[in-house]
Amino acid sequence: MENLEQKNKKKKLLITGCGRSGTLYTAEVFRSLGLDIQHERDYRPDGSTGKDGYASWFLAVDDPHPPFGPSAIGTEFDLVLHQVRHPLKVIPSMAQFILRKGIYSPQYIEKHAPQTQLAPDERLLDRREQLILQAARYWYHWNLLAEEKATETIPIEKLREHLPRLCNDLGIEFDPNALEEVSRETNARYYYVKEEPWKVSWRDIEKLDPELCEKIQELADRYGYRY
Repeated sequence: MENLEQKNKKKKLLITGCGRSGTLYTAEVFRSLGLDIQHERDYRPDGSTGKDGYASWFLAVDDPHPPFGPSAIGTEFDLVLHQVRHPLKVIPSMAQFILRKGIYSPQYIEKHAPQTQLAPDERLLDRREQLILQAARYWYHWNLLAEEKATETIPIEKLREHLPRLCNDLGIEFDPNALEEVSRETNARYYYVKEEPWKVSWRDIEKLDPELCEKIQELADRYGYRY
């Protein structure tokens, strides 16, 4: 349970966006720089939350009961960082890990992004195609939700070049050596999925929903990805 003393207080940083976009890695980066950032699945026996902020894709929306971690309702942040990653990286990982395993409650996604739900005829697709279609819709609509809440949007691939400025904005010292302490392979996938990662192409998405594919490409282009 969240420590009541920490509710309705100001914190430095919220890192959010889509699941599988590297929020755990970014949380570790800011931890290495001295911030107490709680990732969504951190367990703290005393019920306390991150003193300086949170990293959670659940917090792209305001919900009193996210599947894991604290709610951010009533918390004001100095900086809300919307982190993005290339859709062809996120979509297959989201489909294979989050949606297929059901670890992070697909119901939570459908509650806040009902556009991700499958139509009756789409339920005739094979299971992998269903998951990819839902993950593609999730990438598009969840990023739009995160944008509405964010101070700024940064691709994870460009985090390092923005880090000195972000540290200045947050009032903390930038230490380039701290980055070397964080593995670029930091993620939770390998704890749960042992098989080879799925691969998804633009053609795969276009085959399932041409209009959606075009929207994803346009949004990816706006985020700086050359598809």
